[in-house]
Amino acid sequence: MKIVANLRSLGYTVVAPTLRDGAVCLSPVESANEIAKGVVDSQEPGRYRAKMAGDGYFSAVNGPTSAKKYLHPGRVDLFKAKLGPDGPEFFSTFRKESKLAIMGLRPCDLKAVYVQDRVLLQGPYKDPVYASLRADALLIVVNCTRAGSNCFCASMGTGPKAVDGFDLAITELSDRFVLHVPGERPAFLDGLELAPASEEDLREEEAAIEKVKATMGKRIEHPAPAEAVYESLESPVWEEVSQRCLACGNCTMVCPTCFCTSVKDATDLVDGSVTRVREWDSCMSRSFTYSHGYNPRYGRKARYRQFVMHKFAYWTEQFGAYGCVGCGRCITWCPVGIDIAETVNAIVKSVGDKRTLPEVVKVA
Repeated sequence: MKIVANLRSLGYTVVAPTLRDGAVCLSPVESANEIAKGVVDSQEPGRYRAKMAGDGYFSAVNGPTSAKKYLHPGRVDLFKAKLGPDGPEFFSTFRKESKLAIMGLRPCDLKAVYVQDRVLLQGPYKDPVYASLRADALLIVVNCTRAGSNCFCASMGTGPKAVDGFDLAITELSDRFVLHVPGERPAFLDGLELAPASEEDLREEEAAIEKVKATMGKRIEHPAPAEAVYESLESPVWEEVSQRCLACGNCTMVCPTCFCTSVKDATDLVDGSVTRVREWDSCMSRSFTYSHGYNPRYGRKARYRQFVMHKFAYWTEQFGAYGCVGCGRCITWCPVGIDIAETVNAIVKSVGDKRTLPEVVKVA
């Protein structure tokens, strides 16, 4: 794949699917040889396996990492303070190393980036770290030609085909690639021998994507569950599911749209400096909402309910979109295999379809 070499020559750090510690993860690569070619994953609730089973570059679907790892990093040093001769001195410590080219994003992950854009870039308070990393990032998406068993992007309107918002979209067929380029041909495609896609190419591409929709086993049953979720605060389903929940936070760590962080100060006893550090946090943590000696979400039921309602209810009021893109990661990486799609379907059923629930713009 000459495209990787081209991107690096243009000054980009290229991130692509690689095999790391038995999982396909988005990691920096120096050549296309590092891409997890031929690796196919198998996912079930609470289970993940990856093995060599083909020769495709993008045969595996979502692994545990997403673009969030690079655009909204898990740990950021915000600033350092040190006592100088005239009092405290403050130094900015965040440094952007290079431009990012994220290759191999799935359509659901592409939508997740735009969900994070709404949270971290729009409105009166913009996140300067995210804004800096996002500013000139290239997003290269791969349309899905197979569905993982935990995927439900079709019912969330986020896949399996990317419609817009990408710098390049790739569909990998059995012996060739179909590329979708918005606008003029970009410089990172220089030197590639490309021919216009034929009608046969486009038909085969469409058939492969439609097959993914047809074989996607999970779905959110109701087309607009937000109002039902709002009416479900006292549903017994919350208690039933929370009895299994370990409150470990895996679901929020692997979620491509979760954005919550906490801030702490770390002291260096050698030079006497203090560094303010921002780290990912989780609404599943007992300490997350602790304030003035009281935690309003002390129990696991309240915390799990908050997680689900944030994705399927609160976001629709704040941003006019769902906070879930149907990637299925929280199902795969939950140690006890809690299935958020099953939970939402059970919640809607427990409330009852008393009225026609309003449609919400899913992710724009």
